[in-house]
Amino acid sequence: MPRARKLAGVLMLLSGVTHLSELLVFDWGPVLAVVVAFGLAFFAIGWFLLRPGERVLWWGALLPAFAAFLGVANSIRNGFLHPYTAWHLAVDLTVFPICLHLLLQARALRRAV
Repeated sequence: MPRARKLAGVLMLLSGVTHLSELLVFDWGPVLAVVVAFGLAFFAIGWFLLRPGERVLWWGALLPAFAAFLGVANSIRNGFLHPYTAWHLAVDLTVFPICLHLLLQARALRRAV
């Protein structure tokens, strides 16, 4: 398994945990409900990135890209970048290109055969 994939998997697991830890910090509301849903999804993606399979790479590329967009939009709306959001953006902007690269690499390997 490529080291980059392991890195992406561990980062997604950590991001899932930190998303869920926001339950201990913030009051419940619609935004926190979305954060918790992303946390559960990110934890699952991290778990599956640490196992063989190509399908999870799609989730590892698309969901962090979408989450990064939402995080930036929420920060603009609030007028500041919360440390949680900064951490999550860093993970999203690391995992997205790793998974995209691995997808393109797998596609090129299939074409070469």
